[in-house]
Amino acid sequence: MRRPTSRLTRLLILCALAAAALLLATASPGFALSLVPLFALAAALVVGIFPGEELIERLRERRSMQRRTVRAPVATRVRPVLYVRPTGRALAFALAMRPPPAAAVRA
Repeated sequence: MRRPTSRLTRLLILCALAAAALLLATASPGFALSLVPLFALAAALVVGIFPGEELIERLRERRSMQRRTVRAPVATRVRPVLYVRPTGRALAFALAMRPPPAAAVRA
């Protein structure tokens, strides 16, 4: 039997990582989102890209700069109160019910 080549081995490992990510995403989407950086780093290492400290810092700075420029300042606006909940006597009158008719009480 022929031994798999390095390229084929890398492809198989990437397919296994992708299958694990998809399986995890269907089982628990919230947990899978927290593991996205792990899968991305593992895929980069398998392909042969070895990110150093400087590359990770540059990517993080670029991403944070993009976030800052995208966000527009939102002016807070005071909105008038449209509904006031009844309290105290107003609540008592709101919840008061009519007593049953006298005929129903005797029967």
